[in-house]
Amino acid sequence: MRIRYILLNNIGFKLLALLLAFITLIYVGETTKTDSEQTVLEKLFKRADYISKPLTVKPIFVGAVPEGHEFLDSDTKLFPESILVIGPAGLLADKKFLYTEPIDLSEHTKTKTVEIELQSVSRSVTPQGAKVQVYLAVKKIKGAREK
Repeated sequence: MRIRYILLNNIGFKLLALLLAFITLIYVGETTKTDSEQTVLEKLFKRADYISKPLTVKPIFVGAVPEGHEFLDSDTKLFPESILVIGPAGLLADKKFLYTEPIDLSEHTKTKTVEIELQSVSRSVTPQGAKVQVYLAVKKIKGAREK
């Protein structure tokens, strides 16, 4: 009766069995090494390789300025022009740009600076609260009438 009680209710034996199973798994993985050169421990506790990379900020414009006005795209300025992004190496390796949320040009009739948020690089790398200032150069066309 006492042995049955120990086997069914003693948590210590169960933890010991789990520990022995884990040690056996590591030993078998180390001795066979069927998967590349990584050990079982390296696979279990591997950290993702993170890098930091400066990405150039590119504004996205939608719409057109109202009639009688001209948007001077070549005079557009961004501050900051690039942002340092930290993330997984596999994700950032091929990225060169960080894009703004769309800027609707139909709302602008004067030159001004707007603050706009950035789009996510991916689901795992999001620039929460990161904003850039975009200088929008809009000029009125001579001879155009006001509505």
